[in-house]
Amino acid sequence: MAEFDLWAEYYDVIHNGLPGEAEFYVGQAVRIGGETLELGCGTGRIAIPMAMSGVRVTGLDNSKAMLDVCREKANEVGSVPGSLHLVQADMRDFALDREYDFVAMAYRTFMHLMSQDEQRRCLVNVRRHLAADGVFILNLWAPRPSSVALLAGNGSGGLRFAGEHPLRNDDLRLVHYCGSRVNEYLQELSEEHVLHVVDAQGKVRRSQVLSLVRTWLTVREMDNLVRLSGFEIRALFGDFDCGPFTQHSTEMIWVLGKPSNPTDVGQPAWLSREC
Repeated sequence: MAEFDLWAEYYDVIHNGLPGEAEFYVGQAVRIGGETLELGCGTGRIAIPMAMSGVRVTGLDNSKAMLDVCREKANEVGSVPGSLHLVQADMRDFALDREYDFVAMAYRTFMHLMSQDEQRRCLVNVRRHLAADGVFILNLWAPRPSSVALLAGNGSGGLRFAGEHPLRNDDLRLVHYCGSRVNEYLQELSEEHVLHVVDAQGKVRRSQVLSLVRTWLTVREMDNLVRLSGFEIRALFGDFDCGPFTQHSTEMIWVLGKPSNPTDVGQPAWLSREC
């Protein structure tokens, strides 16, 4: 069973993505055109709007349950100007029969790769599937030391109320609690999510405990990693409006491509360009 199989029923209810993220990736897919691959497409929050905007999209995810939800949502949308083809595969080790003009990895998906080996394997595999003039864009959390310290201070593992959400059945709602732990040495963030489906009378109908483990990288670590994996760094943005990456940025958005000269692995990542 894939890590996110148990998440599939609840994922869209409690995860809305990052502000401006979906519009950014859909806009990039439309601007670049051609064939698009989204890694970690999940329930289709971005892949489906891409197809609705006329893009030919391949959505890849290792969770069958998440892809089933994506397929159901796409069927509800019906006919679209573009297309959506779903593939169940591991982003560390996939083999598709084409190259892509645009590869997207949204919502900090890269942070689910827990070791340097997994990260390198994924990046090298993406490079194999990227067209010669293709573009690969991915975003990660930008971990300022003060933010990590705050998480470490609050991350005692105790559960805290995280939100309450209506479900499709108007008589039911989802009550969400979350606890987190930080391992600064391993650069790991571990979360425990406790979900209660509650009826109109306040009775808990069922409960689910879900875990989520991610790792973070500093901007310098990521810069080195993408270069070692053979990418040219086209730009590094600090937000989804293509603003420059600064010491105050909470997001790093990497725009990568294959170098025109194989011996050149890119310009300094600190140089942001226009979107």
